[in-house]
Amino acid sequence: MTLEKESQDACASALRRYGFAPRRRGLLLQARDVKSVTGWLGLNLATWGLPAKIQINPVVGVRHVALEKALVDLAGWKAPVACVSKPLGYLMPQNTFMQWDFLADGDLGAVAEDLATSVVGYGQPFIDKWASWETFSTEIGEAGLLLDNQRWFVLPLVAAINGERQRAESLIGQELARVGDAPDAYSQAYREFAQGFATRGL
Repeated sequence: MTLEKESQDACASALRRYGFAPRRRGLLLQARDVKSVTGWLGLNLATWGLPAKIQINPVVGVRHVALEKALVDLAGWKAPVACVSKPLGYLMPQNTFMQWDFLADGDLGAVAEDLATSVVGYGQPFIDKWASWETFSTEIGEAGLLLDNQRWFVLPLVAAINGERQRAESLIGQELARVGDAPDAYSQAYREFAQGFATRGL
């Protein structure tokens, strides 16, 4: 068994007691009391130190199923989608990029337990806050958590899911006016998204 697999297996085992279940290697989902939303946890790997060491940077997030479906159908995103996410280190008192070191000759279980404890202590409140659709739909636009290449896909779809079709169309129109006929990949993808929204809706 490789250090990469052993480390991720150790993390999955430590996180299982907190409700996180592996969806695929390096990605875990946490069931909530309703099926319309799950917690999301990505275990990003830095493998430059192999075979002696692997580092894991956890990213916590939330997956809203209705928004995910719209992003997959209209924007071509790949499920499962973290509708909002943040590296765990920036939710901790250090407020900086954090990685956990898994050493080939070390105690992988102990490191995984420390990672899981940090996820629960500092990442769970983030998940709990943004798992509320009311909070997400009213605050995400001003939270500074969406990347530029996410924002104008997410916000119109949030409005549409909330029944605000006119606002959704207005937001899409603003971004279409900005990108114009630019040939870059984002602009092309956005025009396709806008056309899909106009013809198919949600």
